Amino acid sequence: MKNLFLTILLAFAFSACEKREPKYRIDGKSYCQQIFDERDNQITHFKNWELIENFYVSPDNKKMLVYHRPDKSPAFLITLYDLQSGKVVAECEPGWACFGVRWTKDYLIYTWATTGGGERFDYMDYKNLNLEKEINGPCFYEDPEDDILIGYAENVALSVDFYEYSTGKEIKSVSVTEDFERENDHVHITRSVSDVTKVGKRKYKIEVCCFVDGKEDEDLFKTFIVEV
Repeated sequence: MKNLFLTILLAFAFSACEKREPKYRIDGKSYCQQIFDERDNQITHFKNWELIENFYVSPDNKKMLVYHRPDKSPAFLITLYDLQSGKVVAECEPGWACFGVRWTKDYLIYTWATTGGGERFDYMDYKNLNLEKEINGPCFYEDPEDDILIGYAENVALSVDFYEYSTGKEIKSVSVTEDFERENDHVHITRSVSDVTKVGKRKYKIEVCCFVDGKEDEDLFKTFIVEV
């Protein structure tokens, strides 16, 4: 019995170690910062005075994307590393400030702010970081669990657009103005999506507020339930 208990304990400890995610850090001299893993293996080999703004590791711990800027360079770069081979896969100059990275089977999704105050999802090829497709919008609701990305505008909203999260493929576009326009013909209407909420599997509640000229004190609210 004692040997059995010891075997189970060792198996549990081994399993825990196997599942533990490796940790990475930015370290080194002030003028020569690099990224290291927890065993002090050096991942990056930047020149002096490189600014490492952030880095992102894929869920399978096989890839790392680093957002950085070389000394005296006016632009940031993103560099994709293969953590198994320790080699650089690809490097390119991205758009504006990095909001984050999403990892799907077929695409690395780089997200960044646009000049108009919205957000952009860039779907990039893992082999070379070539831009395969892009989705722009003022606001997004992300549901990676059900593979859904929802784009909408909080102000002057005309429709709510649904995409496959993993591929960027558009699934459907739902109008949020038709009923209001039928009820208030020839009247200027400002639409505003106030909230998007998940209420079931691939099922979402869209709350819309309309401001109608001449009825400023009567905000009109409507709720849409959309199944994808």
